[in-house]
Amino acid sequence: MRTIVFIVILFLFMQGCSGFTSMDKEDLAAEYGPEDSLDYISDNKDDAPEGRSTGNLFGWNKSDSTEPDLDEDLSLHDLLDRQGIAEGLSKILVKSPDVNKAGVLITNEYALAAFEPGSDDSSEAAKRVKMMVEAAVPYFFVTVVTDNPTMIQDLEAFKGMDARSSEGREALRHTIDTMLKMTEQPTTPKEKTASMQE
Repeated sequence: MRTIVFIVILFLFMQGCSGFTSMDKEDLAAEYGPEDSLDYISDNKDDAPEGRSTGNLFGWNKSDSTEPDLDEDLSLHDLLDRQGIAEGLSKILVKSPDVNKAGVLITNEYALAAFEPGSDDSSEAAKRVKMMVEAAVPYFFVTVVTDNPTMIQDLEAFKGMDARSSEGREALRHTIDTMLKMTEQPTTPKEKTASMQE
């Protein structure tokens, strides 16, 4: 009996120490798990050589303050792809079992999401949706969510709006107030941390 236990333990030990030496996608998936469908990094295979994914490569750039073509008016808002964030978030949200339909609007300071709940517990769904949206936008963005699916069309009305439009800002403020009245905003870990720092 002892030899059987010893052999089993030895076998398990040798399996655990085998490691993975190959960098093939299949081998990495076996080690780290398959790529998750909720992964927010795009998986663009169209322009990748040999059909390989380029979506999970790191982004890197080096700049020097003496470069002559530095854009002095460049701000954080110039770096954000609001359309890409909105598209990606709406696709991620509908993959969640809590959401059937979703519409996302990203402005200079707000991340707004309206969704149709896929479950009966819409307050828990609202919390999950808010946490997903907060994870995808810069920390200083104000995130507002609503579980009223009719607001999806209201948010869509702002899709081509110029950020400098004063009439548009007033209408947006009214829409945000309506969303806040419709859905009690769940408290997320981001808000708990921010309130502790004050």
